Amino acid sequence: MRAAVPASLLLLSASCSQFQSSALITGRALLPSTGPVEISATRTPPAAEELGVIEAHGRLPLATLEALVSEFRARVASIGGDYGRIDHLATRHEMVTETHDYECGSTETETETQSVFRTGPDGTSSFVTESVPVSRYVSKTCTEQVQVEAATLTLVGHAFRTARGNR
Repeated sequence: MRAAVPASLLLLSASCSQFQSSALITGRALLPSTGPVEISATRTPPAAEELGVIEAHGRLPLATLEALVSEFRARVASIGGDYGRIDHLATRHEMVTETHDYECGSTETETETQSVFRTGPDGTSSFVTESVPVSRYVSKTCTEQVQVEAATLTLVGHAFRTARGNR
């Protein structure tokens, strides 16, 4: 097992997307790679220099395997790699609390006093005060907390710089 270099650097990325990734640099620090990054899950490239350990994770169903591999590839490139080997793929399930707001208003009926101008059968007019029921919708926002199962997909592997990338 290779000892960590004292100048090891941990890079973290947390964007507004549904993914997060990190890199622990265990080799020499390089500028980010702009070329293509090859991905494998079965082999280490011959004569390659190991640059670090890469991790990418996200919540399902938004974090698909394709999307996480893309995030893994981007993180490999960010530390100067042109080859990434995925060593471990895992899904972790846990119960989390989600908060939801919803409309829970109701109709309320109140009695109001009204003055009405009425004409009687004999043709006389008068003001009459009467109490009448009046219904109104009263809007209200309610909040509920629900326990839901959340699955997190995680990829862990290594970043390499191959002889092809050193040209």
